[in-house]
Amino acid sequence: MIPTKNDEETLERCLRSIKDLDFPREEYEVIIVDGYSSDRTVEVANLHGYKVVYEDFGTRGGACNVGVKNARGEFIVFTDADCVVPKNWLHNLLIHFSSENTACVGGPNITPEDDTTFAKCVGAVLSFLSKPGSRYGLNVGKLLETFHNSGCNAAYRKKAIEEANWFNEKLVTCEDEELDYRVREKGYRILYVPDARVDHYRRSTWKRFFRQAYRYAVGRAQGIKLYRKMGRWFHFIPSVSMSVISFLFVLSLVDHTYLWLASSLLVGGALGILLISLYLAAKTRLRIFYIFFGLIALWYLGFGVGLFRGFLK
Repeated sequence: MIPTKNDEETLERCLRSIKDLDFPREEYEVIIVDGYSSDRTVEVANLHGYKVVYEDFGTRGGACNVGVKNARGEFIVFTDADCVVPKNWLHNLLIHFSSENTACVGGPNITPEDDTTFAKCVGAVLSFLSKPGSRYGLNVGKLLETFHNSGCNAAYRKKAIEEANWFNEKLVTCEDEELDYRVREKGYRILYVPDARVDHYRRSTWKRFFRQAYRYAVGRAQGIKLYRKMGRWFHFIPSVSMSVISFLFVLSLVDHTYLWLASSLLVGGALGILLISLYLAAKTRLRIFYIFFGLIALWYLGFGVGLFRGFLK
């Protein structure tokens, strides 16, 4: 199942990879759930002969529910229009459903070699930011039980989605992790398997990257309001630090000592981002640390503002 909206630039590549799957064609169906695209997305899907249905929610969670309700199979496999799957993808996911207690199996999403240099920097930043606990950029070489798999590469038992009361159609993002929280509350297991990988083309511009950070934070805040365990300490760092610095600048209007404190925090934060940028530049051999610096700073800003917005939404 693939949720789409205005994805004509990437959908063709995704659908070609699905057609090349080393899996009996009569044993799976492809469902495109479209949010009324204004470009050629639906035309591309029709040219491949795949089923297109429409959603009216305007969220990925709503699109996923429409897709699940239109699916006939026992297992629902999700990917995104900007992903390319290998031939053994379905096999490597479904083979791990031997236990009835397994609700979801997913794998890593990797930045492909033919993506742009900017996008490779985006992928490296997302992978680094995933290390404290997020699963979006997780890439480890062993099978493990996890709390969540990224929605662009995950297979579910249909009955587990139904028992957990479907995806939350109101969440801007994090609908997959919020569902996984409820799935695990039902006693099911979620597995990460390293050999079920997909190539995931990253955001290609600064604007799209900022919007990704902002929307992720809005959805995260919505999820935290539902279940406090969805919030961890690192989710609050951008918003808290931005609030503290802003408050200190306001206090500096009456006492210049606070201006020094606020400036020190800004400089310290910039130095921290610089060190991370230099580390990523050395690790990835992409000797353009200034792009890493800009991306981390932009994510910090977008996530901090988005979290505020999410708690008010």
